[in-house]
Amino acid sequence: MIRRWTVFLLLAVAGALAGATAAGAAPKIEDDIVVRSFDGTPIVATLMLPDGASAGAPVPVVLNTHGWGGRRQTTSSGTVGEFVKRGYAVLTYDSRGFGESGGEANVGSVDFEAKDAGALMDYLAARPEILLDRPGDPRVGWYGGSNAGGVQLNTAAVDDRVDVIVPVIAWGDLPRDLIPNGVAKQTWDELLYGAGAAGAAAEGIGSAAGPQTGVYAREIHIGHAQLAATGSITDDIRSWFAARSTTARSDDVRIPTFIIQGSIDTLFPLEDGFENYSNVASGGAPVKLMTYCSGHTITGCTYPGGASGYPDGAAGRAPLWEQRVLSWFDKHLKGLDVDTGPEIEWQAQDGYFYGAPKFPLPGTKLEPGAPVSAGTLIGPGGTGGDGPANGAPARGEELGVTAARAVILGPPRKATPILGIPQVRLEGNVVGVAAHVYLELVDAAPDGTRVTVDDQTMPVRLGAGAIDETVELHGVSWILRPGHSLELEITTGSAQYAPPRTGPFAVSLTASPALPLAPTGFASPEHRSR
Repeated sequence: MIRRWTVFLLLAVAGALAGATAAGAAPKIEDDIVVRSFDGTPIVATLMLPDGASAGAPVPVVLNTHGWGGRRQTTSSGTVGEFVKRGYAVLTYDSRGFGESGGEANVGSVDFEAKDAGALMDYLAARPEILLDRPGDPRVGWYGGSNAGGVQLNTAAVDDRVDVIVPVIAWGDLPRDLIPNGVAKQTWDELLYGAGAAGAAAEGIGSAAGPQTGVYAREIHIGHAQLAATGSITDDIRSWFAARSTTARSDDVRIPTFIIQGSIDTLFPLEDGFENYSNVASGGAPVKLMTYCSGHTITGCTYPGGASGYPDGAAGRAPLWEQRVLSWFDKHLKGLDVDTGPEIEWQAQDGYFYGAPKFPLPGTKLEPGAPVSAGTLIGPGGTGGDGPANGAPARGEELGVTAARAVILGPPRKATPILGIPQVRLEGNVVGVAAHVYLELVDAAPDGTRVTVDDQTMPVRLGAGAIDETVELHGVSWILRPGHSLELEITTGSAQYAPPRTGPFAVSLTASPALPLAPTGFASPEHRSR
């Protein structure tokens, strides 16, 4: 890690020169690099060097890997290409168990994937073209999403050679993400298990390191089998996944960290980014949080301009989030005097990003909403209106039978930001062995159009008998507009989640919500990011 401001000064000068020459010259690409990790496992990588990088003019490097079941990028394109144009080297690699690399995937474990990253940093430290902070310590940043985001956070917590990270749509508390409130995310759980295994097996046969056949650690297989058979996992498997949670150690991250989390991400929702942001901030490191309309989603973003931040048209501009990523590295890896935007930038459904100095937004209060009396609902219900990996309002024929919906917050006089984690207190009774209920916030427009806020549905498993418990919903990044009402919907079925294995049930509920409402000024045009 950097220890002298003189290095920042030298990097600023070198970065300006590299940026002036690299844009017009093709990078040097070295493919099929095989690095042996601590246990002999081959990690296969590709190194991209900007024009002019040499022992006499070494450059900082950006690590980049892929999502679950993917493989490394081998061409200088997209955001990776932008890094190279700006004078960074980029090392992309296949994560353990995937692509051409060997071993078994262990879900960003500090005992496996973090040590693989350490071996890659050892390799980079021996390359003359890579800038060193000290012997054995390359000047290294890290960028990537999903699986690549989680391993960044866990590695940065245990290896102080990592200087800057930008984890995108990373997981947080893994058991909470995969089995929230004791209910399995059946669509995502099956997609992750099946697609990841198929991709890894196919790529490994033709590896530059020789045929590789490993895919998953045994605990992943066991956990999948348990979920398929019983709808739950045993305590030892839960502990195995919990040990890989980024939120379990992100308070040990002491380097500049830019967290990007997807508002419509139904696998790793906003609460993961909120918690990791708070953990890193508690340690005093520079930290930035951005929510955007993207992530693990099947339906995609319907906002004007998508996740770009330009609802009126990009006009040739790169997406705002990508601009912020590149600026974050220029500032914290090269030491350049550049603007990285407000500490908090959150995207609302109008397509704009809004800026704020901190999260929660200053002045945010958890305000009570009107209670919802659901009456008696039978279950398991149908889809609840949901798609296989997204929330949607229940159909009319479900209301009063397997679903209930009512206004909890009437139309505001001014546009009101809702940014944070809502809560709902559930009181009532369950008849049957157990019940699954599903909670979602719904934005109701004056014309009767209803939209589930950020596509999010939170399941809750309830035991038999009397109920009195408070649950958190998924995080939201939304603006309630004048004329619009906010509703709470309760259903006994969802296409996203596994139904209970314990037979029919009936549930009588009263739900009392509390909403993270921020001052209206944060939704005003002057707070829009440019």
